Order: sequence, then C-alpha cells, then structure tokens
Amino acid sequence: MDGRLVVDHVSVDRAGRKVVTDVSFRLAAGEIVTVVGPNGAGKSSLLQAILGLLPRIGGCVTFAGEPVRGLRARSRVFSYMPDDAEPPPEVDVNALLEYAERFGRPPARLAHELIERLGVERLIGARAGALSRGEKRRVSLFTALCTSRPVVLLDEPLAVFDPLQLLEVLPVLRDRAAAGSMLLLSVHQMADAEKIASRILVLRAGTAIACGTLPELRARAGRAEGSLEDVILDLLRGRDEHARP
Repeated sequence: MDGRLVVDHVSVDRAGRKVVTDVSFRLAAGEIVTVVGPNGAGKSSLLQAILGLLPRIGGCVTFAGEPVRGLRARSRVFSYMPDDAEPPPEVDVNALLEYAERFGRPPARLAHELIERLGVERLIGARAGALSRGEKRRVSLFTALCTSRPVVLLDEPLAVFDPLQLLEVLPVLRDRAAAGSMLLLSVHQMADAEKIASRILVLRAGTAIACGTLPELRARAGRAEGSLEDVILDLLRGRDEHARP
C-alpha cells in the first residue's frame, strides 16, 4: 500500500474568490515539504483545505491510497498547528503537555525528548498567559509534534524564532521526519525553508508554479547555483514561464 499523502488537483474558494487552484503534490514518510510564496499566495488556505477546515471545490486528498474524509479519518492522519496558535492563557503548561501526550499517543519517550529539546521543561508550572511569544510557540510545537499521527502540518511555525533559537528548533523537526513522520510546513523566510526542506512547493496567486528539491528548482529557473531565495524570486518573476510543477 502507498503510505504517502497525495494532494491531487485541490482547489479552494473563499467568499466567491478562488484562492487555491489545481494544486497537486505528494508527501512521503521522512520528508519535509515547505510551502513558500508571497503573502496572499494561498499557503494557509492550502493547508486548511488539506485538513478539511476549508471546503474544497475540486480535487481530493488521500493517505495510504484512501480518501481522507470526515473528522475521524482526519484525526487519525493529521496533527496541526495553525499560524495563530496560542495555548489558552489560563491553563497551566504542565496540563497542556499532559493533555497533548494523552491524546497524541506518541511513541515511547517522544514526549520526554520533546520537552527537553524544545526547552519547555523550564516552563512547567507557569500559566500559558505568562509566557513570551516564543515560549508559547514552543508549547504549541510540542502539542503538534507529540503524536503518533503520521502527517504533521505546521503553518508558519518558525516565524517567531531568532537565529539562535532556530538552531534548537530546526533539528527537532528534522529528527521527527527522520523518525518517519511526514511534515508539511508553510514558511515565510526562504533561508529557513532552505535549511530544512526535502522539497519546496512554490505558490503564486494560489497556483503551484514549481515543486522540487533546491537543485531541481535551480534547473527550472535556469540557474547553476544560487540560494533558494534567488531561485524563488526568479520563478515568481516569471522566468520559468513554460514549466509546470
């Protein structure tokens, strides 16, 4: 059986305006796919459509060869952290960690490992409302990653972290993928996407204009070298007019 997540020609309409158009890609165990593009490109809408939080007007989403429909099926497949994720301010951090572990049913020792590596152990005993923005994001990442669900969707998970903090967080994401999880992330900063992505899905105005590894995207843009940011700018400016993802 094919254990991949397959997003097949997905389109999304919001308030009469098509915000995602005919997007297709695949995600396999051990991969991190980052979704990049300008503001308003449809990154969050695509993730929400995959999850079923936004109704699709076209296309389908399958996992292991089966359509993912209904809350029960989605809850078995997906773990999700939205862009604006914040823990309830009145709740104790320890209670949030215990809740995530109870309902995420993670593999043995994963919760302990994430508590240590994400630096949330020092937050136990504090109220979530007393945490800094970065500390809240660490707790939210814990709740999304502390799971046995095979596909983890994270909407802009890295935006609040400074470069030193990213040195702690990025290896955690890489190791979750190396352990067999499938990670789908929307990322705003190209340098962050370049550090972590197995493949990059490039959106422009809701349409996928390219999807591949950095070397593959360089080839699409007609470049022998260059950073991901340079390549994406070329693609977004239309220097790959005849290519398709």
